[in-house]
Amino acid sequence: MNGLLRIRQRYQGLAQSDKKLADYLLLQPDTARHLSSQQLANEAGVSQSSVVKFAQKLGYKGFPALKLALSEALASQPESPSVPIHNQIRGDDPLRLVGEKLIKENTAAMYAT
Repeated sequence: MNGLLRIRQRYQGLAQSDKKLADYLLLQPDTARHLSSQQLANEAGVSQSSVVKFAQKLGYKGFPALKLALSEALASQPESPSVPIHNQIRGDDPLRLVGEKLIKENTAAMYAT
């Protein structure tokens, strides 16, 4: 199961210190997956043993397994939606459509001048 989803599903039943960890992991999963258990503990404001116990409460053997689950969850997330590059042209547009849109924009610009 997705590590982030697992945290979200169990969030309501967590103790206060576990919620601090959960909040940090849910808000900054990419940063958290690169931290040691001590660094994460410092960032979340909990003890290092709380980090290890939190991972075990979620069903992982330890903190490294939780970090791996976070990495897998981030890798499986769809990429962010494409953003416009030039007016109506989007980064995920096929090349033919880009050409058609450029011709349409250039034609409209010529008529406007």
